[in-house]
Amino acid sequence: MDEGLLMIAINLLRHPLDNERRMQQRFKRDVVGVMCLVLGMVIVCGLVWNDLERSLVRLQDQKNQKMVELVEVKKTFDQFDLMKRQALDLKSKSQQVEALAALQRQPLQLLDGVSRSLDPLNIWLAKLEMKKEQVTLVGFAQTRRQIMQFAQNLKRQKFFQSVAVLETGQKAGESSLYPFSMNLLLTSESNDVAPS
Repeated sequence: MDEGLLMIAINLLRHPLDNERRMQQRFKRDVVGVMCLVLGMVIVCGLVWNDLERSLVRLQDQKNQKMVELVEVKKTFDQFDLMKRQALDLKSKSQQVEALAALQRQPLQLLDGVSRSLDPLNIWLAKLEMKKEQVTLVGFAQTRRQIMQFAQNLKRQKFFQSVAVLETGQKAGESSLYPFSMNLLLTSESNDVAPS
């Protein structure tokens, strides 16, 4: 029996040693597993961090590009604003020129109508005066008939509403020229009619 007891005692002693070894192996496996898990988390965090940094750099580049585009848009807007002001200034100047041209149109039409009616070899004008629509002509002709022909020519012009010969007559002791004066009344449409 002594041998049987000894075997039991050895078996009992072996069992706690096996348990301890198994526990140590399990502990080592658990430590390795935790270390692998921690290492995996560190790698995943590193990859996420790297991806975030790349995204941040990309966003910074996009921001810088958008800032450059914004500066270009502001320049374009400023140029557009400048052109708009220049266009308004040109429009104002154009209106001023048109107003001045409208003021000159009537005198130009008057001179055009008179010059078309005048025979320069037989009639000479000494004075042409215009006050609003009233025009006074003073001049000389070689004959009375030429004065009347001049008045008829003026009446045919579309610029004159009425033509009145005020005086014709040769002064005693003067040359063979006949002085005359006429009053002309411009038509109200003469501002709208361009000389042809």
